[in-house]
Amino acid sequence: MAVTNPSLPLYAADLERTMLPLEQATQLPGPAFTDPAVLDWERANFFSRGWICAGHVDQVSGRGAYIRVETGEENVLVVGDDDGLPRAFLNTCRHRGARLVEEPEGQLRRLQCPYHAWSYGFDGSLKNAPFTEGLTDFDPKCFALHEVRLAVIEGLVLLDLSGEAPPPQAHIGDLATHMAAYRTPELKRARKVVYEVGANWKAIAENYNECLHCPGVHPELNRLSHYLTGETYEGSGLWCGGSMTLSEGVETMSTDGATHARRAIAGVDERVILYFLIFPNTLISLHPDYVMLHTLWPRAVDRTEVVCEWFFEPETMAEPGFDPSDAVDFWDQVNREDWHVCQLTQQGMTSSRFTPGRYTTQEDDVHTFDKMVASRYLEALR
Repeated sequence: MAVTNPSLPLYAADLERTMLPLEQATQLPGPAFTDPAVLDWERANFFSRGWICAGHVDQVSGRGAYIRVETGEENVLVVGDDDGLPRAFLNTCRHRGARLVEEPEGQLRRLQCPYHAWSYGFDGSLKNAPFTEGLTDFDPKCFALHEVRLAVIEGLVLLDLSGEAPPPQAHIGDLATHMAAYRTPELKRARKVVYEVGANWKAIAENYNECLHCPGVHPELNRLSHYLTGETYEGSGLWCGGSMTLSEGVETMSTDGATHARRAIAGVDERVILYFLIFPNTLISLHPDYVMLHTLWPRAVDRTEVVCEWFFEPETMAEPGFDPSDAVDFWDQVNREDWHVCQLTQQGMTSSRFTPGRYTTQEDDVHTFDKMVASRYLEALR
């Protein structure tokens, strides 16, 4: 699945300054956030080559259950096959190329093109193509949907459009152990909110990777978990992040800090929250009683679609009166506060006098993420 590789309008010297140790480094250059040509390169290289997260397996675990994602220049359909296992295909009919599915998620009884009614199995095979019986050398097996490489790691559905990425286990690396403790494959989604954010996707990722802004931007969050608590985690794989500790008397991140009788996920540290970024588009937050997942989808150099989802244990969701609103409402407020300052950052970077600043000693995870980006830029420039 070849992808045209556009040029990258950045200077190696600027990126090499980002690659220096934290105490010496300078942040990513402004054009990385404001130049549409940089985003074109990222779409071809970050979002069309290598592993990206499409969502959680809960949404595609039954026959015909599907999600649809736009990544790079492609539109991808992830759907549960006849055995309830997820498969991924380009969302493109093999007759005249019409989109097969328009809604972002749902349940299909059958997979049929809305244009000329070519129909496909949930394994991608062509089942019916009207008025092709008399064609010369027409073999239905040659007109199956184009399959996209897919893997499920600890409940995350990963896609590789190129088909050439290293094993997915290497991408997730040691983070899988932390996720496994929360039994992430078994969790069920309780709520979903989609945001349109007027900022570059990397500005959102950087914001997630530090809480230096929390006292001023998120006073309620900082009351529940002080911004200087916790520690940075390290290990193999393309991820960064670490822990924060709940304040005394606080049970979870919610509107009042209480779990409202939700039991903690069995076996996890009930005083700790884990925040991780998986390169390039995944933010996963592991709470004592729920897991929150953000996926980032660049739509323009200054616009990102952010999908935020909340997952709980099935037994918790089956309890009478289950209501996740206290967690959802809390994070919806925090999300919107984050989007506001990310948008202010995006606007400020358009100044003709903007130059990248230095990292503070509280931005080690930001620096780690930026190095993931800068190292790939440099590979393209050398």
